[in-house]
Amino acid sequence: MVQFQSARIPTGAFSSEMSISALIYHSVVRSVRKQHNNAFIAIGVNVLQVATFVGVFYLMVSIRGLRGAAIRGDFLVYIMSGIFLFMTHAKTMQGVFASEGPSSPMIQHAPMNTVISIMAAAFGASYIQLLSCS
Repeated sequence: MVQFQSARIPTGAFSSEMSISALIYHSVVRSVRKQHNNAFIAIGVNVLQVATFVGVFYLMVSIRGLRGAAIRGDFLVYIMSGIFLFMTHAKTMQGVFASEGPSSPMIQHAPMNTVISIMAAAFGASYIQLLSCS
């Protein structure tokens, strides 16, 4: 005879926080794996996108002759910092907008909700960007 058990509800504040953290962690792993099955390939694709952006912007600025602008320090670091910020913002917003909605099959599971899905998508995109930048 099979007995069905309801989901355990954490009783304390610490156990609730740990339960939510575990849900977010597993959802982050799922959202990162949704982009590509291999995490190294997902990071490699992201690094290639950033390198392409940096190369194109550096080439455009070199062709137009705008390097004489009053930018102190290394010009390539200046371009890279702007592109890293742009890519991080764009990819994080794209991840949040594409996160699981209330009618998604994943949200139908008992402890999941939309807030956890949105946080997982944001953390997953930021995680990939952080690894790509480093």
